[in-house]
Parts: sequence; structure tokens; C-alpha cells
Amino acid sequence: MIVRTCRSKHFTRLTVSALCLMAAYAPVVASQDTKKDADLCSGSSEVPLPCLPEEARKEIPQAPGQQAVNLPDAPQPQDQNNSSIPQSHPQHNKSALLFLPVATNSQRLSLSDKFTIYAHQTFGPPAVILPAFRAGIGMANPTKYYPREWKDGAGAFGRLYGDSLATVTSQRTARFLTGVVLHEDPRYVRSTSKNPLLRTTHALVFTFIDKTDSGRNMIAFSNFAGAAAGGFVGNAYLPHGYNDLTHAEQRMAFQFTSIAIQNIAAEFQPQWGPIVRKLRIQKILPEWWVSQHEK
Repeated sequence: MIVRTCRSKHFTRLTVSALCLMAAYAPVVASQDTKKDADLCSGSSEVPLPCLPEEARKEIPQAPGQQAVNLPDAPQPQDQNNSSIPQSHPQHNKSALLFLPVATNSQRLSLSDKFTIYAHQTFGPPAVILPAFRAGIGMANPTKYYPREWKDGAGAFGRLYGDSLATVTSQRTARFLTGVVLHEDPRYVRSTSKNPLLRTTHALVFTFIDKTDSGRNMIAFSNFAGAAAGGFVGNAYLPHGYNDLTHAEQRMAFQFTSIAIQNIAAEFQPQWGPIVRKLRIQKILPEWWVSQHEK
């Protein structure tokens, strides 16, 4: 009887101990499973979702984004790397001989943008090379009453070249300063008409009335100032008989006419530009000849 009691007490102790171990182990297992499920939920999506049991998760189809993550990476096309490399100094497809800036949108220019246009027009390759051609023409067909030092020899070429360079520099400097003070836009705005006569009229009128920085019409004071500066600068150094008011006004009219011709060339450049490109003149005049102002 005593043996049975001892055995029953021993069995009871073992049973209680087992129950205690199971009661202590169950929360640990549950906490580990909960942590594992939470890690799975947080790793599958950035949006916090309620975690479900593993059996329920197997029954839920995966989202398209999750399926794409599980798929192997698709091979990248070989041209993609080449297209990502930007081309240096892309030449505009409509730029040929034209170095008059044309407005392509309504975005206003800053003072730095205006100075860039002025610097390229005044000190760029066209401003240095074109006066040499004008001086050569003056040597081939000299003014009748010019003295000999203005018609023959290297000194005459230098004087003619200096005169052309001073005229262009004075004109563009006056246009730049006047445009900055009065907030004029130095770019040309093409006509929206397709009629050649109306487009020509628009280009001629734009010589007298241009645009402000805000897009409003105003008198082209910069063109008048530039023509006056280019016409009267010669009075400081031209030979006697050509440094008077009459010849200065004639040179002023010539400068104003040159501005009108530039406007007409800019207006019809989309038409004659492809013809020039077919002649491959870009091979002679590289892209730095034309200053790009896509503002």
C-alpha cells in the first residue's frame, strides 16, 4: 500500500512537472512563431498588413508586383547603355548660318542668358570672321574718294577691318545695354502665318516693334540705339568727308536695314535651312558657329 502511494505520488510529481514545462514552453514557441510571421509580413510589403497564418497565406494569390519581384531579371537591351550617354553639344536641326537667336517658347531670359547671347554675337567666331570678308570686299571695290591708306596695302585692310569690327561691336553693345535697361527680349519671334507676304511683313514690323521679357509688344528701342551707335561710331576715325552727319545717317540706315534682313532670314529659316543642310555647309561652319538659346 505504501509502495503504491509512493508510486502514485511520484507519478503525480512527474505529471505536474511535465505540465509545468509544457506551460512554460508554449508561450516561447508562440512568441517565436509570431515574430517569424511578422518578419514575413514586413519583408513582403512596405505597407503594414495584418498577418495571417501560413495556411491562409498560401491560399492568397500573390500581387502582380510581388510576382515580378520573384521573377528573374529580364536581359537589358544593348542600345540602352548607348542611349543613356548624352551627346555633347547637340546641334539644332534648324541651325545653319543663322546666328540670330529665335524664341522657341515663352520662357523669359535672365540677365545671364542675355549676356551669353551678346557675348557670342559680339565676340564669337562670326563677329571676328565676317568683318574680314567685308574688309576684303572693300579692298576689291574701294570707296572712290577714300585716301590711298584706306584703299591699298595691308594697312588699308586693317583699317577697313577695324571699321567693320567697330561698327558691329558698337551696334550690338548698344542693343544689349538698351535691351537690359528696358527689359526687351533679344530673340526674334516668328509669325504663326503661312502666307509668305504676311511673314515678310511680320519680320519687317518686328524691326520696329519687338517683345518685352513678359511677351508684350513694345517699340524696339534697342534696334534704334544699335543702328545709331553703329552709324555714328565711324565719325571718330573715318577719313575727312566721311565723318559728317550725312554719312553717319546713311550708315545708321544701313545698320537698321541689316537688322531687318536678319529678321527676314530668321523668319524663313525653316524653309531655306534644309537647302543649306543639303549643301553640307555645316561641314564648313561647325556647330559652335551658331549659339543655341533654347529658352
